Amino acid sequence: MSATEVCAPASLLDLPHHDGSDAYVLERPERLGNGAVVRLRVPKGTEVDAVAVRYLCDGEPRAVRAEVDEENDAETWWRAAFPVENPSVSYRWLLSGGEVGYGWVNGLGLVLHDPPDSDDFVVSLDPGGPEWHLRTVVYEIFPDRFARSERRQAQPPWAVAREWSELPSGRDPQTPLEWYGGDLAGIEERLDHLQALGATTVYLTPFFPARSTHRYDASSFERVDPYLGGDDALAALVAAAHGRGIRVLGDLTLNHSGDAHEWFAAARGAPDAPERDFYFFDDDRPLGYEAWLGVRTLPKLDHRSPGLRSRLVTERDSAVRRWLRAPFDLDGWRIDVANMAGRFRDVDSTGELARAVRAAMAETRRNTVVIAEHAHDARADLRGGGWHGTMG
Repeated sequence: MSATEVCAPASLLDLPHHDGSDAYVLERPERLGNGAVVRLRVPKGTEVDAVAVRYLCDGEPRAVRAEVDEENDAETWWRAAFPVENPSVSYRWLLSGGEVGYGWVNGLGLVLHDPPDSDDFVVSLDPGGPEWHLRTVVYEIFPDRFARSERRQAQPPWAVAREWSELPSGRDPQTPLEWYGGDLAGIEERLDHLQALGATTVYLTPFFPARSTHRYDASSFERVDPYLGGDDALAALVAAAHGRGIRVLGDLTLNHSGDAHEWFAAARGAPDAPERDFYFFDDDRPLGYEAWLGVRTLPKLDHRSPGLRSRLVTERDSAVRRWLRAPFDLDGWRIDVANMAGRFRDVDSTGELARAVRAAMAETRRNTVVIAEHAHDARADLRGGGWHGTMG
């Protein structure tokens, strides 16, 4: 078998393989100085003479030899152990001799050139998120469109009323204003349906007051939109869900607020307002301030501001904390456009922000989870002890 054929197998079973599952990682470190014990599966069709693990310690590459752990007619399992002296250690496998000649096994599979460390496997001391979130079945709900309760709410002045059976306009400036009137009580009334579907977690898109039905343009983080039923409706929904063994996640925008937000109004109203440094004001920009993707209604938050960090994340009644406590008891947050939150030009405080959010959540309510919206390569953002995971 040639090197080219090794990289173009009939199936993945024909390639050397390693991943982060318990079958391949036999021992995981609990503290610095502990060792990791890992295994590599090499199919009989790929003959090699020797295997080693190349890992990093204080940024310097080191290597340990692997030994044959078990062997059968179909495959050979190689085993190696290495010390974990840093909170996060990357490693990859080196194969030499035989038909391979010289090659590496990393997160991309078998590669026959010297690869960058960015695709290596990682062993980490980060305990990760709570166990429940790895096995939960999540049902996402857009509150305005899921269900209307018998307690019909008044229509907001900015809304364009739609009949429940009507389709939305699609890509139209009017679309975010189209009002169907779903509310939190309507969700509560249909929890039996969600339970029958097998949902064990409900993820609510934003429930804060806003001037759109998507509500990503929050005008406050301190209360539930009264058109959804207000604070009492959220507390009742979560309590009813918990009574059925269903967890509830909220949706929080750390990247921006709405242009009707009380902070933004205060910042625009007075140059010396404490909220002024919550945003990126710049008279040379078309809007006079930075906004998410240039959308006027979504001014971008500046996480260099200690005042913003306090009110959004760290203080007792911050947006992150207050909804995790009674009577609301949310089980965690999905963070909107988390890949952009804390990043602008030469500013990059995303890692610091993620760690602060996770710490505040853990201190406020045990076993909560924070999931970042991040639709591309999120590895760098996930290695810092912040977000527990990502979603598109």
